[in-house]
Amino acid sequence: MAEELVHVWHHCHNCEAAPIVGPRYHCETCPAGPDNDLCEKCYELLQKGKIKHPAEDSPAAASTMGIENHEFIIEEGKPISQYENWLQVSHPGASNPKVPDHFVVRPIFTSGMDSVIGGYAFLVEAKEYGTHQPLLLTALHVMDEMIKKKGIDCTGKNENYTGSELPAVITEASFYDLFASNWMMAPLGSAAPMLVLPGARTDDEEPVSHRDIAAFRVKPEDAQDLNPAPLASQAPAVGDPVWLAARPNDDSDQKTFKAVVVEITPRSLVFKYEDPEEKPKYSSGAPVVNKNGEVLGITVGGGEIYGQKLGHANHVENIRRHLEGAVGQ
Repeated sequence: MAEELVHVWHHCHNCEAAPIVGPRYHCETCPAGPDNDLCEKCYELLQKGKIKHPAEDSPAAASTMGIENHEFIIEEGKPISQYENWLQVSHPGASNPKVPDHFVVRPIFTSGMDSVIGGYAFLVEAKEYGTHQPLLLTALHVMDEMIKKKGIDCTGKNENYTGSELPAVITEASFYDLFASNWMMAPLGSAAPMLVLPGARTDDEEPVSHRDIAAFRVKPEDAQDLNPAPLASQAPAVGDPVWLAARPNDDSDQKTFKAVVVEITPRSLVFKYEDPEEKPKYSSGAPVVNKNGEVLGITVGGGEIYGQKLGHANHVENIRRHLEGAVGQ
């Protein structure tokens, strides 16, 4: 009997199947996000006009308004057995780190008269690069709506992309207090310019995420009331506890979601949440931190297998590799 093929990092936005089993129909018209995929059964319903894509409550609905025909590609899955060893890694006991205010933020990216809201971003120290001016870091793909608006191809398929094309059109990234009751009424500052990172790219096959990064220099006048975190000295090991710092799905005061590292490679950092019910629905661009509150990675995506929630990130050693030489520009 053939082994079941699954898409651990994707769910069907119509029936909520997670993971998607069998062929996955991925929309390349919508900006990158967790609501871009359909299972085979739901794609057939879409073709018959029985469901809508994108979903009406999806962030992509507004940005693709007026586009009737969305382009889908078919992706094959991976054998489910290759992920099962992740579930065997135990969760160690560890106290939650303190996440200060004005560290994790909500970004808005501006280009001329255009602006788009991103997922998450966070502030890091840049002292090791010879400056006291903090940096704003996020995942490059959270800017995909703006990237598509500007007709820029930042994917790994575009061999001609130099890393300078997007910074040339992004005016600034303003950021807001993520944990305020109304974050849009709680501005913290802005960051510009966007750094030129020649190796940054989107659209790698998850959980490969070593190129998914964007960085901005925080404006000096806005750096006073912020709490940037240091980068950790090294990437974690399998079995180490880590925490996603993000806003919860409800109105609680929770700021961290505990997890354990289940895979670490030069191109990936995969972690398993301790409490699957706590995982926030959206987390791209949020920081992964250690017990000391130091940054271990930039969250790029999430998934599920056998009911266990997973996440993956661009880890700190890759972050440093991208920033080397870029901060001093």
